[in-house]
Amino acid sequence: MTLTIGGVDITPFIAFKGLKYTLSDVDAPNAGRSMDATMHRARVASKMRLDITCRPLKTTEVSTVLQAIYPEWVTVVYTDPRTGSNVSKTMYSNNRTVNFLMHKSDHDLWMVESFPLVER
Repeated sequence: MTLTIGGVDITPFIAFKGLKYTLSDVDAPNAGRSMDATMHRARVASKMRLDITCRPLKTTEVSTVLQAIYPEWVTVVYTDPRTGSNVSKTMYSNNRTVNFLMHKSDHDLWMVESFPLVER
């Protein structure tokens, strides 16, 4: 499994069951149900969304993740379960929330709430 954001390997930071793939269709404006309830599809594209949840992270680790997803657009390379191969996409992230968990004897622990990576 591969997940890099802007060349930064994020896989060591992912929580157990912390990567969710969603492939969403983008339909044309004329798509939808007609008066007889028949569905008319007019898919113009499919876009990938990755939702990532991290394990508890030390300050240096949380900084690495947040810096990787900070730019407006990032290059994301990930293993696509549909194709079984690595793909590269331009994506963005928004709504990044981080919670302070606790101070251990020699470091702080932070929790990055699930954040999206959405295909351009």
